[in-house]
Amino acid sequence: MARQDGGRWDVGIKDNAVYLARVSEDNERLFDDSLASEEARELAELLTKFADKLDKSDKSRDDDEDDEDDEDRDEDDEDDEEGSKKSSD
Repeated sequence: MARQDGGRWDVGIKDNAVYLARVSEDNERLFDDSLASEEARELAELLTKFADKLDKSDKSRDDDEDDEDDEDRDEDDEDDEEGSKKSSD
């Protein structure tokens, strides 16, 4: 059982199959299904594939934000240098 904001996922073995259910915070069953072992493996691979894509897109977005921060810092440094040159003249 995995608890998360908005409810939880229940996963187990039931009737010789992998049992999967989504339960709301109010304990209302939103979704349930039984999967053969091969279907469960395929679903796990698919979930992993999309989670990896999401992680990569988040990382590239974070890298872009870091690059923008670096550019802002560089511009600020140039402004500081120009200001100190003018004040020393």
